[in-house]
Amino acid sequence: MLKDSIGVMQKVIDEKTTANDALSQENASLKNRHALLQASKDSLDGAQKSLLGKYKELSVENDQLKDSLFVYRNENKSLRNQVDSLNTSLANLTEEMNAKLDYLAKQEKIWSRKKYFNIGYGMLSLDRGIGYETLESNFAVSIARGNTYYLHKQPILGMIKFGLDWTFFDIAVAQYEEETRESFGQDNDDSDIYKGEIAMQFGPSITVNPVDFLKVNLYFRYDPTYSMMFNTDGNEFKGNYGSYFNTGLAASYKVISLGFEYRWGSTSYKIDGENQTWKTSGTYLYLSFRF
Repeated sequence: MLKDSIGVMQKVIDEKTTANDALSQENASLKNRHALLQASKDSLDGAQKSLLGKYKELSVENDQLKDSLFVYRNENKSLRNQVDSLNTSLANLTEEMNAKLDYLAKQEKIWSRKKYFNIGYGMLSLDRGIGYETLESNFAVSIARGNTYYLHKQPILGMIKFGLDWTFFDIAVAQYEEETRESFGQDNDDSDIYKGEIAMQFGPSITVNPVDFLKVNLYFRYDPTYSMMFNTDGNEFKGNYGSYFNTGLAASYKVISLGFEYRWGSTSYKIDGENQTWKTSGTYLYLSFRF
């Protein structure tokens, strides 16, 4: 019985030893797992620290980006305001340029009509000197063609230009009726005197453009003239150089112009062996076309 008890105890001891060995092995395994877990934990802690560092760096970068974005938004807003201001200025400048171009185009149209062609009808007086009656014209007509040369490009005060007028072709003809008497019968007999001038005109002028295409022109000209006369009483023809002058005022709108002109001058003719100075003066009303 003792032997059996010893055997049982031995068996218990063996089982316990086996159990202890298993526990030791399991404990060793747990230690190894713990060591692995600890290593993993240390690795994770390191990784976490690294991630925290990167997170802090990213947070700093994010804050910097937020600041940069804020600055960029402000700069973008400022640039937008500048662009809007530039667009407004550009629109105003374009409008001003268009208005200026329209103004210059209109000024060009206004002042480009420098050539003129005049057709006039006059009322003249002919003074042939002492002993002769002063004759009034039955009719007087004139045709003239010329050009105005402005002395400056831009009008003064936007409306005034000074110039020189050169009328390079001017023809005027007037007819007078003279009452004569026959030597014996003392009957009245009329003779006609025709007087003509071929001339050029040259002188200063001032032109004012008060509104739209309306222009008012004031001028004074010297007229070197070849003057002729023909008297039907005896079919007498004479011709000579004469000095004439004229001054006038005209108003024009685009092509059409209406003017008033006063002319005066004298010419000497040799009649019946003696020099006679004939003085002519009077007014012309004329229609003018400007091109």
